[in-house]
Amino acid sequence: MFRLGWQVFRARLPELVSDRVRRRLVVVALIVAPVVFVGLVVVVVLTDDVSVASVAASAAYAAAAGAFSMLFCRLGPKGWSIPAVPSIGWRTQDAVARYYRRSAQPVAPEHRDAVLAGMDDARDRIVRTTFQSSFLLASWLLAVVAAVLVAVSGSSVHGPVFLWAPLWPLLAGSSGGVGIWTLGRQEHLRAEASALPPVPPAPPKRGRPGGPSGSKLALPGE
Repeated sequence: MFRLGWQVFRARLPELVSDRVRRRLVVVALIVAPVVFVGLVVVVVLTDDVSVASVAASAAYAAAAGAFSMLFCRLGPKGWSIPAVPSIGWRTQDAVARYYRRSAQPVAPEHRDAVLAGMDDARDRIVRTTFQSSFLLASWLLAVVAAVLVAVSGSSVHGPVFLWAPLWPLLAGSSGGVGIWTLGRQEHLRAEASALPPVPPAPPKRGRPGGPSGSKLALPGE
């Protein structure tokens, strides 16, 4: 599933995140990183901890802040969440959700249309959120490098400690891994559901539209 999901991710990412959006991400990072770097260097100078390691740590912290700032850039059109599908009942929604489990049963013919409904929108949303998770992971890795440099130099300036909180790589890594696996499982379900014959529409109800339902026999006095 991971290999198939990675193939889907690489195929869809250039179309979903255009060169214009990528340039905007770089511009935002290039604005934030120098501001953070200057601020940290000022702190280093004021605390008399100037050294090659402290300046390098400040640069690494600044780069981490730049990577973190890209999380706040919108990658897709406004409101690119999955639209609701009111025609699908909760029982069908629950059945479709079970198909995404590791040991799921084959897709039932009656669930074919429900499985395929909104799949393209869901795939694109997962690709975007998985791409965003890489910003958080890159930010954490850069901040860890900075923390190591600070520890080696013995500097008293620790910078923004929250950037290398241990919870961040777990969030970023798990989000990215689940996204890639879901893309693979989704593509597998697409092929499986597309191979099923379309479900014919339900026959229309007999009788006049809007007419009373049930028995047409009249009781005495009616």
